[in-house]
Amino acid sequence: MSLFRGKNFALLFQFILIFFFVSSGVFAEKKSFVYYIEWKEVKGSRGYVVEVRKAEPPQELFLEKKVSENEIEFSLEAGTYEYRIAALNRFGKPSAFTNWTNFKVEQDRPKAVAMAEKEEASKGIKTSKFVWIPGTGYYSKGERWKSYGIWAWFGFLAYLGNSERESGNILASKPLNDPMNIGILSLNLPSAFTLYLWQARENDKKEYEIHQNNQVLLGGAAIVSVALSLWLENKLPQGDTVQFKVSPDRGGNLNTFANTGFSQNRWEVQYTRSF
Repeated sequence: MSLFRGKNFALLFQFILIFFFVSSGVFAEKKSFVYYIEWKEVKGSRGYVVEVRKAEPPQELFLEKKVSENEIEFSLEAGTYEYRIAALNRFGKPSAFTNWTNFKVEQDRPKAVAMAEKEEASKGIKTSKFVWIPGTGYYSKGERWKSYGIWAWFGFLAYLGNSERESGNILASKPLNDPMNIGILSLNLPSAFTLYLWQARENDKKEYEIHQNNQVLLGGAAIVSVALSLWLENKLPQGDTVQFKVSPDRGGNLNTFANTGFSQNRWEVQYTRSF
């Protein structure tokens, strides 16, 4: 009787061990997660081939599948992986593969979740159109009179700059401003007349320098105008205004223009912010 009990106990013990190993193997099976990948469509392709491998060595290839659309959904165990994609040509052969892209699987990420993430990310992206050409910002907003005023101002500066350039060129091209010509004429002219020619050349030289300085001033005014116009059209908060006032400097010298070639006026800039 005791022997029978011993045999029964041994059989029961073996059954328990077998059940334990089988059940432990079943429960030890790792869970798989659904993962979704989408990529940019390649025009003219006949499909795509997707390869997925383990990120850590030996980087075993887990998946190699051909799909007709630019998306795929597959199942993987938790871990870190890499994928790459190649478009298929008309013969069904893969073209150049993309670089391996790393991704981590920790939970289910089906297409619905991926699309929701994409939509949420797009909400946080704010695009703004920067105005690069003065006046175009006002023109696009319908404030065309401001655009016309800005363009007229730059046209006026361009006209003044070209006038100063042409005036300087006329002085520089005068034959009597060439020292060689004056030297040749001095051989047959009285000394007083030769001295007059040299003095006239010196006066023309000063006037030429005035025209050159005026071109520099006009160029500086154009640069400041461009910077200010772009700032007003791109950065000025709504309700803020900038006003310019130009008034004669009555305390200045009346012969200022004759000495410098550019009238000295008083420039005032007033900035007003609305709260």
